[in-house]
Amino acid sequence: MDFAHLVRSATHTACPYKGRTTAWWSVRDGGARHEDLAWSYDFPTAALLPIAGLVAFYNEKVDLVVDGECLARPRTHFS
Repeated sequence: MDFAHLVRSATHTACPYKGRTTAWWSVRDGGARHEDLAWSYDFPTAALLPIAGLVAFYNEKVDLVVDGECLARPRTHFS
């Protein structure tokens, strides 16, 4: 993964199902900064250890392209 546009954030969060994380990033795009769009669980719960270190993005806030097709953004409370 290319982290060239990601800037480490000071955000810390916890989820009772997934675990705790201090690994949040904001995205820098030219002069704009989009806060806390990506995260990775650095302390997942035992049941979810396989997700440790994987980076996730809010698909409500970024463009996702699968097989050349841009997916529609869902409308949720994260939008």
